[in-house]
Amino acid sequence: MGANSSNTMKPEEIKTEKKVVVYGSDNCPYCFKVKKIFEELKVQIDYRNIDENKEYDEQKQKLMNFLKYDTIPLVFINNKFIGGCSNVKELEAKGELLNQVQ
Repeated sequence: MGANSSNTMKPEEIKTEKKVVVYGSDNCPYCFKVKKIFEELKVQIDYRNIDENKEYDEQKQKLMNFLKYDTIPLVFINNKFIGGCSNVKELEAKGELLNQVQ
């Protein structure tokens, strides 16, 4: 982040090649579920494991500070915050998830 030592990060600041970014952890069943939903839809995601990568963990914390949100996974589609597992499941149930990632 360089000079930007702020303790928040906006979703539009996430740098990625993929449409979907998920911040998650190994011991989080909801993170696993979200990954599986996208896999079943054949959508490639940028899965950021906060246990294995300190920078991702810091980004997650800054995003949480900005969003006033405190659980994982954090799911972003096209740099917009979607929510967590229940939000993804809800979009998928309505048949809207795939439209958002096109």
